[in-house]
Amino acid sequence: MSVEIAVLLAVWTACEAVGQILFKRGIDAIEAGEAHFGPRTLRLALMSPAIWGGILVHAIEFAVWIVILGHLPLSVAFPLESISYVTVLAATRLWLHEAVPARRWAGVGLICAGIVVLSGAA
Repeated sequence: MSVEIAVLLAVWTACEAVGQILFKRGIDAIEAGEAHFGPRTLRLALMSPAIWGGILVHAIEFAVWIVILGHLPLSVAFPLESISYVTVLAATRLWLHEAVPARRWAGVGLICAGIVVLSGAA
């Protein structure tokens, strides 16, 4: 895998983690019991700066993903995006202070092993 692709994947992964954290913070800011699917929740969510930040970050992520797809076959690129499981899990632990049980970390370790195998094919 080239350095350019590795950097693009790192940017894509960072965008995924940051976007998810922003979405979570935005929806958590809605009053307790209000976070359910429906027009009211959508309206409240769309008034959240955190949600708009997440949308912006995901738009950047989309642009980076299109560039990645220009360099890699989808059969290689798509499995590599599973690195986001690692970064989002770490981000939820660091910034949202969510408890992450050992079993979940073990699962992420298996995902990392798969990424190592796949990156040799890129």
